[in-house]
Amino acid sequence: MTQVVTRSGEFEARIGALRERLVAEELAALVVLDHLNIRYLTGFTGSAGVVVVLPEEIVLLSDFRYRTQAREQAAYARFVEVEGHVSDLLAEVLAEADGRVGVENDQLTVPQWERFEPRLRAVEPVLVNGLVSDLRRFKSVDEIRAISEACRLTVALMDRVREIGVVGRSERDVALDLEMWARRNGSDEVPFTYIVAYGSNGAKPHSVAGDAVIGEGGLLVVDIGTTIDGYSSDMTRTFATGDVESECRRAYDVTLEAQEAARACAGPGVPCSEVDRVAREIIEGHGLGELFKHGLGHGVGLDVHEAPTLSQRSEDVLAQGMVVTIEPGVYLEGSCGVRIEDTVVVTAVGIEVLTPYERGFTVVR
Repeated sequence: MTQVVTRSGEFEARIGALRERLVAEELAALVVLDHLNIRYLTGFTGSAGVVVVLPEEIVLLSDFRYRTQAREQAAYARFVEVEGHVSDLLAEVLAEADGRVGVENDQLTVPQWERFEPRLRAVEPVLVNGLVSDLRRFKSVDEIRAISEACRLTVALMDRVREIGVVGRSERDVALDLEMWARRNGSDEVPFTYIVAYGSNGAKPHSVAGDAVIGEGGLLVVDIGTTIDGYSSDMTRTFATGDVESECRRAYDVTLEAQEAARACAGPGVPCSEVDRVAREIIEGHGLGELFKHGLGHGVGLDVHEAPTLSQRSEDVLAQGMVVTIEPGVYLEGSCGVRIEDTVVVTAVGIEVLTPYERGFTVVR
């Protein structure tokens, strides 16, 4: 069971901010289903549970397996033990709600709604999204501390790539080596499946480490992260395993130029689409625009991919306290791929890079 270190006053502040949003949306209560949103509001890390946010209290519904855990982690909430299905007790818990009740649909499944809806008709249920996840965009001091610790561990983990020897080993073997080191050195779990992609596999942005053997004279994309107190980090570097073809070296240099420009652009008040544009125009200016199709980055927190998004279509604006990635990439199908990614926190005057690590062309063996 993961230790939660967030101070109780912080939960009170989060719930207070959420209640203000409920008033603005003319909602008398909110049914929270997403397990990360439940953790954010209460500290509860169990895999089964529903939270109801009422004007005067927070109710956590879960079964007997989490009786002790709920009381230890979510002392701010009233625990209601469920013997059947949680929907059986929802109407009772919501009886005091005077008005429309929001039901979080971020993670709502059709079978869940079919169970909930008949029991909620008396309280006028309304499907809503983003009420809690929008609050999660802005990280507190405690959250930034946890993310920073995860980033420091990830930087140390990236250094392992230089130490363990990669040439002649399979991508899967190297990925497993890195994951085991991360867990042994303090990561709660790994926030995503590590990407260790050599040569043409590196041209797949979400390549899965497999049986391909890492050879000499190619590019190796390593995308890794760790988790501390539930908060994630995300970092990518692309290494060479010897001399590489000129087009791959050019792709590397262009990607690095784009990443440096995006970092220089990012700061409070800057539209996320503008940061993406700065990086994308550099890549396009070198004639490689068709080889960079994904967004520039994403928020990082309890989830390794959360709001805000940095992309061409994003309507988000960077603000102090947001933690995001900056990760341009160039992918030459059948040949090689390059991605350079840092996790950064937006400050009052700019950004602070939480994953400071060599970005220059680096050879590993």
